[in-house]
Amino acid sequence: MTRFMVMSGLLLATACEESSTSPGSRSTETSGGGAEAAAGASGIPASGAPAADSVGGSAGASDGDTSVVPVPCPEPASDAIPPEERWPDCVHPDVVTDCNDGWCKIPAGCFIMGSPEHEWYHAPYEQEQAAVTLTRAFEVGQHEVTQREWTARGLPNPSGLQPNGTGNCLEPDCPVGNVTWFEAVAYANLLSEERGLEPCYVLHNCTNQPGEWMFCDNVTATAATVYECEGYRLPTDAEWEYAARAGTRTAFYSGDTTCYGEGLVCNPDPALARIAWYCHNSGGLSHPVGQLLPNAWGLQDMLGNVWEWINDRSDGLGAQSPVDPDGVAGSYISRNRRGGSVVNQAVQCRAANQLEASWDYRTPMLGFRLARTLPPP
Repeated sequence: MTRFMVMSGLLLATACEESSTSPGSRSTETSGGGAEAAAGASGIPASGAPAADSVGGSAGASDGDTSVVPVPCPEPASDAIPPEERWPDCVHPDVVTDCNDGWCKIPAGCFIMGSPEHEWYHAPYEQEQAAVTLTRAFEVGQHEVTQREWTARGLPNPSGLQPNGTGNCLEPDCPVGNVTWFEAVAYANLLSEERGLEPCYVLHNCTNQPGEWMFCDNVTATAATVYECEGYRLPTDAEWEYAARAGTRTAFYSGDTTCYGEGLVCNPDPALARIAWYCHNSGGLSHPVGQLLPNAWGLQDMLGNVWEWINDRSDGLGAQSPVDPDGVAGSYISRNRRGGSVVNQAVQCRAANQLEASWDYRTPMLGFRLARTLPPP
């Protein structure tokens, strides 16, 4: 186990959304969609391995590219109230790396969810800032579920490439891709049963098996909310963002985004390149997990690589409760996903960004990581 203290704030000492949308708009994907196929198709390497000379090595275009010139980023409004003044009682706990056997412990606590209005590509409503308190400690996968972990449970590997050659690297430690929301929660149940825990989900009237484009009529939880269940599950929106930010309030946990005249163009972003595989450094393929810098909780690939399914429904709004928001399973077809992917632009990999998709949608650019509520000490 590694354990060391990092104070909240900017925690790394020196430390993605598919459709052509304008700042502040809401993006969706339904089953059969796949705007990922339109991006990042050139410069594809034979393997997902990074360049050998750099942690943030480029497999495609270089982040030293000078063909585009950054522009000044928006400034806060003169009357903007800083979050610490708006919510003086919301004190983030100290951020401690406490990871063991692929799982990192995250304490209960309060954080500022969403993005400030001046953040480039801030979306009103879904990214409006709010003080959110999570009352239960939880553990979350240190990295996205890998193809090794998936196939070790006897499941066929659904990962692969899109017709344009973008998609998943196929090494065992590459994240599994091409999974529906149903398949992600079915995998969570398998892991719960394997470890003697009560599963969090009940899947109703399913066709096909996980890895074979599984579809179910409905999914219910074994507790009132997933916060209260014993087994493994998908993280809620609030848990995912709390884990991704690790005490920061910038666009990425490594700093703020670099601004350009147009956001939905694949431009370099030095802060993001240190922590995430995205359109400018990925070569159009996902990469084996854990190759770039972690955040201060010890979590890796929270941004970029593959999108990550979230437990919660997608309603186009930010947190609707200040304490343990959302967390229900229910019959909501539209679900959230977070983090961006190897074909997405930097603005789409911001910690506050959300993208919705139908729960039967799949693409090589979409995977997941699991979480579990920890019992009280």
